[in-house]
Amino acid sequence: MKRPRRGRRPLPRRLGGAVAFVLMLVLLLAGAREAGWLMPASGRFTAVDGDSLRRDGQDYRLHAIDAPELDQHCKRATGEDYACGREARQALRGLTEARTLDCRILETDRYGRLVAECLAGDLSINREMVRMGWALAYRRHSRQHAEAESQAREARRGLWQGRFERPESWRQRHRQQARPLRSGMDPAGEPADDD
Repeated sequence: MKRPRRGRRPLPRRLGGAVAFVLMLVLLLAGAREAGWLMPASGRFTAVDGDSLRRDGQDYRLHAIDAPELDQHCKRATGEDYACGREARQALRGLTEARTLDCRILETDRYGRLVAECLAGDLSINREMVRMGWALAYRRHSRQHAEAESQAREARRGLWQGRFERPESWRQRHRQQARPLRSGMDPAGEPADDD
């Protein structure tokens, strides 16, 4: 007895299965990247500010730290005003220039930046910025750098040598001042910096 031959599935059903497979693969890869299971981003990076790097047009936000914004000013122990945001960027440049970094990507933030823990050999760039006093432990995201912040504060390194406004508060205050101009824009009409 001959078995009846089954026909091929209709094209829409075949395409639906392929689309479902591709979607599942994309979700799997995204989850693997956020879990840090994929190869880290390795190479030379450029310091954008005190807690952000750039490589090949992609921005990386250093996980669990918060540095002053580029335009942020602080007070030295003498009361003198200084551009602490630019000094924080210079400190990050000093740690990253002429070094190969391995950045383990943890997630993507709402601005499309890859949030990462970056190492130069055994040195955690994230932790070192906090230990040197040029960034704060961003406790909203993790407490992993709280001890390094305590050490910097006690030794009066970096920002801790004088007075400063926490970067998160500075951003919030400047956002509120810019809101009457145009929502999401700074006073110069540029997109407002966040995080």
